[in-house]
Amino acid sequence: MNLDRILLVEDDEATRQWLLSQLARQHADVHACVNVSEAIAWLDQQAAGIVLTDLGLPDGSGIDVIRHALRRHPRCEVLVISIFGDEGHVVSAIEAGASGYLLKDLSTDSLGEQLQHLKEGGSPLSPQIARTLVKRQRQMAPAPEAGHIAYTDGMALTSREQELLALIAKGFSYQESADLLSVSANTVRTYIKRIYQKLSVNSRAEAVYEFNQRQVQLGLSPLR
Repeated sequence: MNLDRILLVEDDEATRQWLLSQLARQHADVHACVNVSEAIAWLDQQAAGIVLTDLGLPDGSGIDVIRHALRRHPRCEVLVISIFGDEGHVVSAIEAGASGYLLKDLSTDSLGEQLQHLKEGGSPLSPQIARTLVKRQRQMAPAPEAGHIAYTDGMALTSREQELLALIAKGFSYQESADLLSVSANTVRTYIKRIYQKLSVNSRAEAVYEFNQRQVQLGLSPLR
């Protein structure tokens, strides 16, 4: 998949032209569509390594673009660039398969950095979006008693450790998790070490599995 081939889906002409001018500096192969139907038609004939899409489009939602792009080209990366920063739009986009979500207040330099981050396997998120996701994760997490899960073996995960485990279960890297939790990458590594010790595991997959097994045994909700 050629990540330098980009499809931009944006109906506002001024925004579209600005984004095209910035993308053209680093990417020779950039195509633009102005609505859902045009984007879907293009994706049926062409493959893009990266799809940048707005959500509020004249003939529908960018969510439809995300879903169609990933159905047709499962290996492509989708990045939302939108004015909508509310939880409903953010969660719907990510659940549809978006790899990242940026608000339209990003700077020229930030756009290039975020695209490079995406190419390297990261999930670009504007700070406001990251905070929205963290707030949602905290609301969904089971309420611990005195900040701990009372495992019978006494090896309890703190609330902070549970938050981190939930993030890495969703595929966030250590650095991305550190950013979302507003801590350093070294702090995340320390948390990970403690989690592994408490759960007697050696990998993130084993940690998530073991934690979920214990949650079920205690009648609590597993990570999703």
